[in-house]
Amino acid sequence: MTVRIDLGREVRASIPRVLEYFMNVEELPHLHPEYIKNVTVISKKMVGENNDASIEFEQEGSFHGKKIKSINRLTKFSLENAIKIETIDGNGKGSLTTIRCIEIGAGNTQIKLNSELHYGLLEKLLSRSIHAITEKTLEEDIKNIEHI
Repeated sequence: MTVRIDLGREVRASIPRVLEYFMNVEELPHLHPEYIKNVTVISKKMVGENNDASIEFEQEGSFHGKKIKSINRLTKFSLENAIKIETIDGNGKGSLTTIRCIEIGAGNTQIKLNSELHYGLLEKLLSRSIHAITEKTLEEDIKNIEHI
């Protein structure tokens, strides 16, 4: 079973500011301390000719009292105003989240988040909770982006 999440929210910020916020993975434990305990960047590199960037990082967190650990690859696609986050190892391996940014007016951006999350046995037991946590963290992200 895969947990699918499709969310759309508006934020009072430019697309570059929104993309920069999501690229700052080192800040995740400060931004979402309830769920993310530690982030270690493994590598950062530029890919392609369009200022695209890729970051591989190890993330340690907590979910319903269970420690989780994963290695993720975040890739920014500048021309598409999008970020793709893949879980390449550990808990949730095979999960994929895409964040797309669409300008909806001067200084306003629509964020579209689409996820296919894989957490094994936890998927069936906690799918509603996984969705609620994703929604809560996106709401926290919007507040953080608007107050940078």
